[in-house]
Amino acid sequence: MTALFVFQLRRVLRSWQYLFFTVLLPALFTVFFTKIFGGQAASPGEYQEYAQDYMVSMMCYGGLGAALGATIRLSFDRASGWLRQLRVLPLPGRTVVAVDVAVGMVLVLPSLVVVALVGRFVNDVQLGIGTWATLLGVLWLGSAAFVALGMLLGLALEEKAAGAAIGILSVVLAALGGLWIPVWIFPDGLQVVARAMPSYWYGELGRDVVTGGSPAMAAVVLVGFAALFAVAAVGVGARRPLHAVAG
Repeated sequence: MTALFVFQLRRVLRSWQYLFFTVLLPALFTVFFTKIFGGQAASPGEYQEYAQDYMVSMMCYGGLGAALGATIRLSFDRASGWLRQLRVLPLPGRTVVAVDVAVGMVLVLPSLVVVALVGRFVNDVQLGIGTWATLLGVLWLGSAAFVALGMLLGLALEEKAAGAAIGILSVVLAALGGLWIPVWIFPDGLQVVARAMPSYWYGELGRDVVTGGSPAMAAVVLVGFAALFAVAAVGVGARRPLHAVAG
């Protein structure tokens, strides 16, 4: 199992798309949004609010993108016949799934860490060491909801549909979840939609930590989303075995 985990991890890390879209792009967005909106701040305190908020938002954007990208690739592995090849190994299907989940969780970390470093050393975000550690920890754990969503889509969709889904879904989750534009400036109806998005609660999880609030509510909602996606993935997986090429 360890050898398979290392191999699967190396497969994704060799992808420039992963490095660009889930690590570099969120870091660049962090600088861009902070300089644009933070540059209008009337005081250092207001600048800190902008810098913290957009850093958290882009950590979430990168984290959910990494989680989805790492696990939705199940559809590509099925289409290529890779999952059929894994059947010759003395590993049950649940172990293959567990490895993909573990890879998805690990691949979230680079995005979270890089954006946090940019926030601290480029945008001068000031947080205590304990707050930094808590922020990284809760966002890493919270990304499990998107790992589960990626597994669901990877099991349910064919290769071409999955390729389109990951791009569209990442944009929808980021835009409607308030990761690009603050939810409070949305029209009332769109605010209701935003609060139905797991990405909104993912962002709230991080914001609650940096502002000193309680992340309990956001954590409970994300656990609910993770459970929902995981149960759906198990149901889909039971109907569409990993080794099936189509259908």
